Amino acid sequence: MNYKPKVWQEIKSEYQEIKPDHRLCSHIQSYWFSYTDQLNEPARIIPDLCSDLIVQLSPELDILSMNVCGPNTKFFYSYADEPTIYLGIRYYLGGMYSFFNTSFKELKNQLVELSLIERRMINDLKENVSGKKSFPELIESLDLYFLKRLNCLEFKRISAPVHEFITNHCRPIGMEISERSLQRLFREETGLSPYEAFDVLRFQKVYQELIVNPQIKHLDLVEKYDFFDQAHYSRKMKKMTGLTPQEIRQHVGILQDKN
Repeated sequence: MNYKPKVWQEIKSEYQEIKPDHRLCSHIQSYWFSYTDQLNEPARIIPDLCSDLIVQLSPELDILSMNVCGPNTKFFYSYADEPTIYLGIRYYLGGMYSFFNTSFKELKNQLVELSLIERRMINDLKENVSGKKSFPELIESLDLYFLKRLNCLEFKRISAPVHEFITNHCRPIGMEISERSLQRLFREETGLSPYEAFDVLRFQKVYQELIVNPQIKHLDLVEKYDFFDQAHYSRKMKKMTGLTPQEIRQHVGILQDKN
């Protein structure tokens, strides 16, 4: 999927993305690091059409916890009670399916302990990540681990109709499958319905246009991305960010001024 999600960037943000090995790029969008402490404001997390495997690390890079964050259809806040480093593996929509032996239909808008989904993966990741003294070492070990898992015999792929739907940016082009069957496969393999995937992708396109040009007219975006009207557009933006379109415009304008 030729798609680059955009995360919410605060004016002061301890966040960094690193590309995976090129052989993993069809499944993993990036590895990311985020540092936070109890003095930081809660982080605003917006829908990005991805799922994340999140490893919580101490400042000494010891593993504290491992969780799976399913695809989100609305914004939420991330809090920290103590200084914490998060190491994330961000998978494209459907990309996580190849690495997990589980259904994803219950993971929408959920943060779940990895032990409840893939206990064996916890031990494997601990073996690969523990003891590393730097971020480059962590990334190298993760690349090797996921390449090995990708090549193993039990590797599975998302079904052809779901792959085609995603590849065509959530447009049902030339698919010989019933709507009910597509709905079932989509929820099983991605955690979302086809419309929910389209809704988040549309939001991401609008948000990225506002980042590039904060002064663009909202009415132009309403028409370009096929919202029913401006009220429908405003409701969707509020659901995805917790902010009105004008508040989002102000935020991205401030970010541009700071750069």
